[in-house]
Amino acid sequence: MNNINYQRVLDKILNNIGNNTKKLLLHSCCAPCSSYVLKYLTEYFDITVLYYNPNITDSDEYEKRKSEQIRLINEMPKVHNINILDTEHDKSEFYKIAKGLENCPECSERCLKCYRLRLEKAAEIAKENGYDYFCTTLTISPLK
Repeated sequence: MNNINYQRVLDKILNNIGNNTKKLLLHSCCAPCSSYVLKYLTEYFDITVLYYNPNITDSDEYEKRKSEQIRLINEMPKVHNINILDTEHDKSEFYKIAKGLENCPECSERCLKCYRLRLEKAAEIAKENGYDYFCTTLTISPLK
């Protein structure tokens, strides 16, 4: 069993940052899950929200959720900058990792593969663009 207290880990990171604003790439699954995270982390970081969610296969739903993410970013109070980086909505990436797992329930192997897909993309973009840190809102949802 994993007994790591991630709030303590975060507190240690935030204490070491001091007054130097760092760049954070935050993968966001949706506006509701990102709201508290953005409110909390804007105190410490310049944030770029990475909206990369090929698992939302319905294009209208994807656009609706993306629009809500943008609305939240535009309307919320900020200490440091919050921008959004939208990626191409390439559903084929999700279909590729989900092949053969279509009938799996929530919180199964398909979900783990989907998390990996999105986190690997976030890590790749963070590295390519010189972010100091990257993380995800996927751990916030009570449904995951």
